[in-house]
Amino acid sequence: MSENKILVHAENVCKSFRQGDQVIQALRGISLDIYRGEYLSIMGPSGSGKSTLFNMIGALDRPTAGEITIQGVAIPALASRELSYFRCRYIGYVFQSYNLIPSLSALENVSLPAIFLGLAPAEAQAAAMEALEYVGLGNRHSHRPGELSGGQQQRVAIARALVNKPAILLADEPTANLDFNTGAAIIKVFKDLSVDRGVTVISATHDHKMLANSDRVVWIKSGEVERIRTKAELDIHLGSINGRVL
Repeated sequence: MSENKILVHAENVCKSFRQGDQVIQALRGISLDIYRGEYLSIMGPSGSGKSTLFNMIGALDRPTAGEITIQGVAIPALASRELSYFRCRYIGYVFQSYNLIPSLSALENVSLPAIFLGLAPAEAQAAAMEALEYVGLGNRHSHRPGELSGGQQQRVAIARALVNKPAILLADEPTANLDFNTGAAIIKVFKDLSVDRGVTVISATHDHKMLANSDRVVWIKSGEVERIRTKAELDIHLGSINGRVL
């Protein structure tokens, strides 16, 4: 893909943590470009650095060394207030545990990021309703999370992530708490977003169902990019992957 389509650029990104007298190297010089409208899955075992890389791409953490830019903006250079605005405006987040506020309706939950961005309450509710209708829950807007199934709660979380029309949707293990069919339906929503709206979808996952919908898959091991495969390079059939290709 051409350079003008690069949305996220990571170059020699390192992240270390101090644990007692030890220094833990979570990321060891990762370089990666992610493109506009791409559906990218990040895979790797626990402790591989997958979640740390995910947090870097989502501007949730800063690298110890290296460069990471999103839409041409150098993320480590932003002050805390600038970073908060940038995340609210350009990045939507979907989490494994939904993270909805139990006392608020679906509409109120989805409205919150728009209010934080500065929209008037009526405008925020209109944007929230549009997002709920997109994920097929317009008729459940008044329901609280406890009145919704797990799949419906995740759709509300997706609507909340979309309400500010972000360039990037970050999904952290979004299907881990869902059954097979519900998880597949959620994955289809993500794919439709990348195709229909040009949203860049980046998912940290262990779910192999993601692979059939991903444009590329990045495997992380010991804080490094082990390999990257495009969908065309993956031999996916009957829900399994031919190990020889990987």
